[in-house]
Amino acid sequence: MCTLREVIEMKSSSTRFVLLLLIGLVGLSVLGSAQGTPAPLGIVPTPSPQPLTVSLWTDKSVYVIGETVAITFTVSQAAYIYIYDIQPDGIVRLIFPNAYSQGNYVSAGAHTLPDGLYRFTVAPPTGTEQLQIVASPINLGLNPPAFYEPFPLVGNDPQSATNQIQVQIMGIVPVPVYVSDWTSFQIVTSYGYTPPSTPSTPGYSYYYPFYPPFYGYPGATWYWEGGEWHFGIPSSGWYWYFGSDGSWHVRITFRFGTGG
Repeated sequence: MCTLREVIEMKSSSTRFVLLLLIGLVGLSVLGSAQGTPAPLGIVPTPSPQPLTVSLWTDKSVYVIGETVAITFTVSQAAYIYIYDIQPDGIVRLIFPNAYSQGNYVSAGAHTLPDGLYRFTVAPPTGTEQLQIVASPINLGLNPPAFYEPFPLVGNDPQSATNQIQVQIMGIVPVPVYVSDWTSFQIVTSYGYTPPSTPSTPGYSYYYPFYPPFYGYPGATWYWEGGEWHFGIPSSGWYWYFGSDGSWHVRITFRFGTGG
């Protein structure tokens, strides 16, 4: 049989045990609650974002002058997209964004260009044409301040274009984050005839049964020489001029010698 002192000591010991048990349970409850709710300052570890990837291709590998090109690209997450066209003669142009489609922040997934009321039409010179896409989760500042041309000129050769792009990127983003991909296609001609270089009898009523098989912009001029189309105005002979009315107009250049 227990004495009163022993009973008191046992009760005291039991009380301490129960108190410690309660403290332990409260501690576990608080810990569990803290783990199940957001931290007060929002400082919680976040998983590393998935790496950004991008790919680019065209609907064909070979095009005849005058055909239209469809460009498809995929991006693994929402990003700013820039697509550059490197012509066979080395001239580099920004073809997306462009004057007709200026919104270049796209969602993840596949996208096809053109995405509006415009076309990518193959034009001379013949040879290998390349496309390069740049994707970034942040705006790299590569859009021109204004689109004075449908597809702005970036450089007359790839090296100068590269330098220009790098200067623009570093001016906006000290540590740029972007990925890139590229593709290429061949431009060939299928014309089997050579049109006359000049009319036999000068006259503005002379009819030419053909015109540049691609879309122009006001002020654009093209002429035929050596079996293919050339951009510009010839030293003499006929050429096509794209007017502000949205139509092609034929013009003829005459050069007269000086007597002596």
